[in-house]
Amino acid sequence: MIRTAIALSLLTVAPVLYSSDRDSPFTMPTFPMPKLAHDRYGETRRIGFLGFMRELNAGGVHTVDDVDFFDSDYAVIESESLPTMAAWLETTCHSVGLDLPSARSGAYDGTVFARLLEVGTTLAAVRDNGKALAMPIGVMICKRRQTWGTLPGDGGRDAYVLIETDRGLLVYDPPTRQIVGLSQFPNTADILTIQF
Repeated sequence: MIRTAIALSLLTVAPVLYSSDRDSPFTMPTFPMPKLAHDRYGETRRIGFLGFMRELNAGGVHTVDDVDFFDSDYAVIESESLPTMAAWLETTCHSVGLDLPSARSGAYDGTVFARLLEVGTTLAAVRDNGKALAMPIGVMICKRRQTWGTLPGDGGRDAYVLIETDRGLLVYDPPTRQIVGLSQFPNTADILTIQF
């Protein structure tokens, strides 16, 4: 729950953040509460280190040495929540003057967007459930050796959002709005780092 504690500490800082217009306070849209997957007993489905490692292996990731987990287990998100989460991320970026769909035309760091989405959903879980749940939203850094949709296979380093859902691990690129199951992601052989 290390990240959850960090997210909660941001609540004390948020009221003093300001936009570029010093007279108007910085505001963010309400964090979306993603729908959580449940097991057959009605409990929130969770995944831990071994479950993630099995999912990564099943998704075609066989050679990554740098995999980090900050929590012992994570709630699993229903994939039907992803459009709402993506819309929240775009609206949040817009509120600070960033047009997310055009973010790749300048300096781009996908890690920032993965962390923003993870913190937002974690805070929503605390708000709506009164529980600190680690959300299964991480970042995956790889080399783009193969083309993926509109992203070129130019060998450049890139970072994508990795989300554990009821459909398994999904790879998401916020600016291009591309999303695919890990096993269909073309650059699994070139993943350098995964962090949850």
